[in-house]
Amino acid sequence: MKKPMDDPAFDPLCGKADVMQWSAQFQSLTIMIGATDEAQSLIQTVRQIFSCCRKEDVEKILIVRSKNASEGCVQASLALEQMYPGVVQSFIQSRPYVGGAIQDGFDAATTTHILLLPADLAIGLDILAQMIETAKRYPNGIVKTSRWLRRGSFHGYSKSRWLFNSCAQVFLRGLFQTKLTDMTNPVQIMPTGLYRAIRWKELNFPFLLELVLVPLRLGVSFREIAADCNERKEGTSKNSFLQTALFLRTAVRIRFTAEKNLRKDSCGL
Repeated sequence: MKKPMDDPAFDPLCGKADVMQWSAQFQSLTIMIGATDEAQSLIQTVRQIFSCCRKEDVEKILIVRSKNASEGCVQASLALEQMYPGVVQSFIQSRPYVGGAIQDGFDAATTTHILLLPADLAIGLDILAQMIETAKRYPNGIVKTSRWLRRGSFHGYSKSRWLFNSCAQVFLRGLFQTKLTDMTNPVQIMPTGLYRAIRWKELNFPFLLELVLVPLRLGVSFREIAADCNERKEGTSKNSFLQTALFLRTAVRIRFTAEKNLRKDSCGL
């Protein structure tokens, strides 16, 4: 029976990869936050995590800073380490670009599940507890946020950005024959074992698309939860129009790459 689009936890894809045991159960979560020029937004993000989530659910919060991070960003991350000792850790990325920073953070995770969050408060964090509870019920799949699952979720978006993103979603749904509503937003909880089984190719912004489309291509099941999308309150976006255009090239590559070439040789998918 088809569930309505307004259902915040509808399952748009029953994945064939569910037979693989990436994680038999949800035991712990690492939250990775990439930061460059965010300071107050970064502090607010971490504080909201602790106010929304149970302490026993979040084992680590890893702040990965770029090599040219602003002084305010550096001081904010160091202050958070002191405020939450043993839980918040920060370090400078070793791989280049935004995708490299995310991979550095995920590689450092020792928990059963990982979650990527922005440092600019662009995604409403009030749904974190719901995401974690859903991941506990479906630990072998991906629980992701969607800005399109509920009407009126975009705040501060220009009409041109809204229209461009809407067209991108239509294009990607047709290309991948899926009911997922938001494939350009990688804020999601995924099993760490799944992340490590995939052969990632991108290092820059297209890696954000890989995080969604490669698991989708491999048949992993997704559950979407409606989330608000807000205009960033601090810092500047590093994503140019050219980078956004490269998303389409990445999407086509993933769609027509053989599944065996999307996973590592040791993966039994």
